[in-house]
Formats: sequence, structure tokens, C-alpha cells
Amino acid sequence: MAVIRRPDVPEGARRNLVDALHEIYLQAGAPGVRAIAQRGGISRDTAHRVLAGTAVPTWPALEAVVTALKADVARFRALWVAARQPDVASVAEPESAGRSELPLRLLVVEDHPLYRTALTRVLVEAGHDVVGTTENGEEAVSLALATRPDVILMDHYLPGLLGIDAAARIRSVDPTIRVLVISAAASAELTLHALRVGVQAVLSKDVDAEEMLRVLRIVAAGEIHVPAKFGPAPDVEPSEAGEPSLNPREWRVLQLVAEGRTDVEIAEQLAVSVRTVRSYLDRVRDKTGLRRRPELIRFAVDSALVRRRPGGATPGAAAG
Repeated sequence: MAVIRRPDVPEGARRNLVDALHEIYLQAGAPGVRAIAQRGGISRDTAHRVLAGTAVPTWPALEAVVTALKADVARFRALWVAARQPDVASVAEPESAGRSELPLRLLVVEDHPLYRTALTRVLVEAGHDVVGTTENGEEAVSLALATRPDVILMDHYLPGLLGIDAAARIRSVDPTIRVLVISAAASAELTLHALRVGVQAVLSKDVDAEEMLRVLRIVAAGEIHVPAKFGPAPDVEPSEAGEPSLNPREWRVLQLVAEGRTDVEIAEQLAVSVRTVRSYLDRVRDKTGLRRRPELIRFAVDSALVRRRPGGATPGAAAG
């Protein structure tokens, strides 16, 4: 089996991405393109273009390869963002690096003038670049595809086209654009519908600025955020629903993942090592048959694996 050669590209941000990608490829044992494609759920041609091509790949393709090689997706998100910007020569690579740590290009879609102005001000004061605002769902689609923001902060009940429907249209064209819905009518039903069409999170408008910015960072890093209060309501045990059998600690880890916590944050909350957290996640993946983090979160929401108990308890909470 031939080892894929590192493509020859000029010095700069693109070289940083190529070098890092080739490094994790070799660390994984230089697997064949077929194996990488199967693990990442992509074609062999796509996998080969990511590893051997000289052009910056699309984010979904790169994310699939990085996930297949079991590397840090957040780190590669940062490298990819820098590589697609010609004026950025290099990017720092701390262990926790991610797109969420960079100044983000944001689009605000909100039909209430006062809230739109206040939200825009909060985002700008936090150091982000608001590339546009609009109050209409149809205009949101056009503006998003013209400006290609990193994240769209969007109300749901908009004139002309509902926010979630606008998000579905946008992501069908460019799945690298993330969407955070902020709605006065946020609910479990709205959240479930939003996740199914590709929205990364739904927040209520009564959250404070600090929480909104925290969830924005989660969404920008490519993760999904599901507030615990929006977990499905039925109070049945997993075995009754025919779901995979998870032990109490696996329940707890999955719940924290569904809330948008990183592996480091989960480790801190459970007082264990990051390696232990990843071991639990590997067992959850083996039991569910799902490999990628967004798939686990959507599965948890769809199948009611993560739910609120009477009095606010959650499955496995006592073990955490």
C-alpha cells in the first residue's frame, strides 16, 4: 500500500494545514484511502483530494478526514479558517485551538429593530465582525450566500420565510455556514426540528449576553448545543425504549456532550482525565454505531437518550 505523499504548497497558512494533516495521517499508520473514506462517510476521491490536493478543501470534506483519523477537529477548523484567508500567514495551534477563538464573521437576522441593534452591539463589542443584518428570511438566504459568514444568528419567526427554513436552504448550498437560532418561542419541539435541518443550536431570547456568546463559540467550533431544559419529556428508561444499554457514567458523558461541553470541560466536571472521557465516548460510539460527535448529539435528541427527570435530575447524574 502506497503512502500518500504530502502535497507541495508554498509557505504560509496553507502549508500549516497540509503539514498538520500529513502528520496525523502518518500517526494513524498511513491508512489506505478506502479505509479513510469508509470511516469518514465520504468517497475515496474526496479523501484523496483532501490528503493529496494542493487546493484548500471544503470544510465538510476536511472534517470527515480529520474525524476518520481521530484527530482534534477544533484544531483543524482553526487551520482551515486561516488557510482559506490569503492575508493570514500563519495560525497558532494551542491544544484547545478552534474556530470559536477567532474573530468571527457573523450575520444577524432579526425582525425586531431594537433587539437586532442590541444583539449587533454585543457581538461587535465582543470583537466579532458583523458582515450584515436583515429582518427578512428570504433576504437572509441571499445575504448569507453573498457574504458567506461563519455563523448566522437568526430569529425563527421572520417575515416571508421562517428562520429554520431559511437555515435549511442556506446549509443545503454551503454546509460550512453555522446557524444559531435565537427565538422568544424556543422550545424542545423547535430545537428538535432545527437540529434535523442542520441548525447547530436554539437559544431563548431571555439568555444573557455571556451565555449567548458561550453558545456562539460552541456553534462556531462545529459543535451542537442542546439546552438540558429542552430535552425530550417522556420519563421512560432506555431499555424500555429499546435503546442501547449505557451505564450511568456513559449516560452522564453523553448528556454533557449533548449540552455542548468539550472533552476538556467534561473531564473537569467529572474530575477525570480527558483520556478517560474519550474512552467513555468510544464505548458510547461502539454501542450506538455512530462515530461523529454531531451524529451522537442528534441521536441523543431524537431517541430521548438525554432527558430531564422530575426535579431536574438526569440519567446517571448521581454517578457524576
